[in-house]
Formats: sequence, structure tokens, C-alpha cells
Amino acid sequence: MSPRRRVLTALAAALISGAPKPFAAARGANALSVEGPSGLQLDDGRTAKLLGYVVPGDLSPTPTERSRVAAVRARLSELLAHKIVLEPLGEDRLGRLEVLARTEDGRLVPELILEEGLAWAWPDGVDAAIARVLLAAEARARAARRGLWADAELGEQDARGIAPEPIRFVVAVGTVVRSGQSARFLYLDLGPERRRDLVVRVPAAALPAFRRMGLRAERLLGRRLRVRGWLFPAPGPTIEIDDPLSLEVVE
Repeated sequence: MSPRRRVLTALAAALISGAPKPFAAARGANALSVEGPSGLQLDDGRTAKLLGYVVPGDLSPTPTERSRVAAVRARLSELLAHKIVLEPLGEDRLGRLEVLARTEDGRLVPELILEEGLAWAWPDGVDAAIARVLLAAEARARAARRGLWADAELGEQDARGIAPEPIRFVVAVGTVVRSGQSARFLYLDLGPERRRDLVVRVPAAALPAFRRMGLRAERLLGRRLRVRGWLFPAPGPTIEIDDPLSLEVVE
């Protein structure tokens, strides 16, 4: 299991308990109430996890005054008052239903949240077409410096000298100065100092998907990248990504 999955599973386990119910029983369920910035209580007694975004102050720690949790909960409550249509995509390890959520007129709920600058886009678990819509919504908020994008501690982070702890979600920008590969990972160094500057690592099994999108190590040297994911010490600041859409060539 990747560090990202370990972090999310451990945090989710602390929030949700109980034996999972069969996935088939949740199809067609309706949302009754908002249980968190990305959680809905369903009328069959289960909890649904909304995919497509990560909220500062939820699974990713942040100073209290910078949390977007209350704002996202309030926005979800507004949307739920008009009905939210759920599209089940699967279940997580804790039995929660993983869903895409849309308004009655077809707008993606995470797209609205991202466009308002309330969260970071996270393509994990959604298909490429949906992920691009969400990334575009985030880009509009970032360009307008809405919400978290106006906050130096939550917006784009400089890969140079980024603090490796606490474990948290980040969107970081830096230039690839060096690459290397082991049997398990491709490494992209976004700065010259190995233990101070961000390292992006890609599992070997994911490399074919990156190559299909033209994201080869030799083509990325000297390029400025925007990367997103869970930052952890290994021992220096590291992000592991297995989805090419978690990496954007900026220039």
C-alpha cells in the first residue's frame, strides 16, 4: 500500500467504524445529511465518500483558522437542499460508498467546490475526463486567487525547502533538476538539495501510463512542474504519485 493510502486508511479508520454492508445494497440510495466536508449519510444507513477533492483541515492538517471544513460542509448542505444525484464508483476498505456527486442540472459537486477555492483537486479514483474537469475548475480558482489560493500556507507551495512534516496534502511547483530510477521507483528531484527540496517518486508499475502521456524523465529535466499529493518524509520531503494527472508541466 502506498504512503498516501496508508495515511488515508488510518485517518478514515479513526472516523468510521462498523461492518461494511454489501455494495449492491447501496445502489440507488439517497443522501439524507452532510456528515463532513466530503461525507454524506445515506438513507440506507451507510456513509458515502465524495471523490474528487481534498479539504484543508479535514484529512490534511492545517491551522484552525485556515480550515475550509466548515465552509465546505455549509456548501454541501446548500446543494443537498436542492438534491444531489450520486453515482456509485465502488467501495473503500472501510465499506464506505465512493461516489461522484452531481447537482440536478448535472454539474459536478466537486467542480463547484473547487471553483470556489474551498479545496484542492484530487483525481484519485475518478476517470481522466472527470479529473480534467476538476483540475480546470481548480485552475480557475487559482488564477483568480479565490479561497485557499490567496493563502500562502495553503496555495501553491515552492518545492525548494518545503517542510516534510506534518504529513499533509500539497500542491507544489518546482523545476526538475535531476532524475533517477531504481527497481521500484522513478525519482524526480525538484531542487538540488536532496533532503530539503521536494522529491516526486513514481512507482515502476505506473510508468507506462506516464509514458503514454509523454511524461518521460528525459523530457521533464529542466521543466517546471506542478505536482499534487500527500507529502511525507522519506527522509526528505516526498510525494508519491501513480496518476499522470497528478503532474502538470507548467513551463
